[in-house]
Amino acid sequence: MRDNIMGTVVRPAGPAHAPDTERGSVARITTNDGTTTYVASEAEAARIAQTMYRTDHDAVATVVPFRERLEDSDVARFRDQGYLAIDGLLSGADVEASLAGLHDLALRREELGERIWVQEEPFFQERGSDVPAGDPELRIRKLARFVKADERLAAAADHPNVHAVLDQLIGPGHRLIQDMALMKPPFKGSEKPWHQDNAYFDWTPLDGILGVWIALDEATVENGCMQIIPGSHLDGPAKHFHLRDCQLDDRGVAVDRIEVVPLKPGGALFFSALVHHGTPANLSASRRRALQFHYAAARCRRMTFREHMAYFSDGAYYAGCRDWDMEAGVSRAMLEA
Repeated sequence: MRDNIMGTVVRPAGPAHAPDTERGSVARITTNDGTTTYVASEAEAARIAQTMYRTDHDAVATVVPFRERLEDSDVARFRDQGYLAIDGLLSGADVEASLAGLHDLALRREELGERIWVQEEPFFQERGSDVPAGDPELRIRKLARFVKADERLAAAADHPNVHAVLDQLIGPGHRLIQDMALMKPPFKGSEKPWHQDNAYFDWTPLDGILGVWIALDEATVENGCMQIIPGSHLDGPAKHFHLRDCQLDDRGVAVDRIEVVPLKPGGALFFSALVHHGTPANLSASRRRALQFHYAAARCRRMTFREHMAYFSDGAYYAGCRDWDMEAGVSRAMLEA
């Protein structure tokens, strides 16, 4: 098996917390914890989608069929472009089981309490509650820490097909470090602005962290499928600022290089946690539910906040997304107009 296939060694120059699998509790944070409270108007969301994302089908990412043994071209694409999109990673039965698991957890969220972590869509938190009775999923933006609460979702994270691909991209011995469902409900599903997932994780080296994004509904350009900037992982960690979310500076996003990643249910995107990616708001009438898992290679270890700040800094100021870990006396980087 291949290890460190990314080929990019990123070294640093010189925590309350968002949910992840290996931590035992979730701090009560109201701002700047990876759970944006920003509510865009429909007009603003449409403008952002038009200017910061691709809304056409002319730049579609390459999607290959699932194969237990990857071809050399698959591995090369992951190494050079920072992603590998695969059709048919999970079966239809796997998808239905995962959807049933999410629905059950949404119904039982009060009963489960802190066994799971839920963020509602900011719109429903701040501006309204017009959700059809009996369908609590439609209020939810993110649902996390579910692998210990539902066997069906745990099976997706531990699926043999997922492991088969991971073994060839980051080597055997990897471990699950985050489990999260991204619900993106119709009409009110908010944008996740451009970012790098490493800005949220306290694992090093950065090139050993890999995300797996699995579509449970058909993910389309219209309902907010993943969009990526191929090759951006090779540029290393970038500064993140609090704007609509913890995100990259809009002015630095290479919009002309964007590829969209539409996926059928059961299709998956394997991507470097350094690759620039985002999803526009879902202004359509269709759901766009997805599972997202992150795995750390066997060579990875946890790091301190100071180590994380060495990767994500703007001079003496912190420019990552782990505000819950910030030490006394550390200030956030502010984006100048």
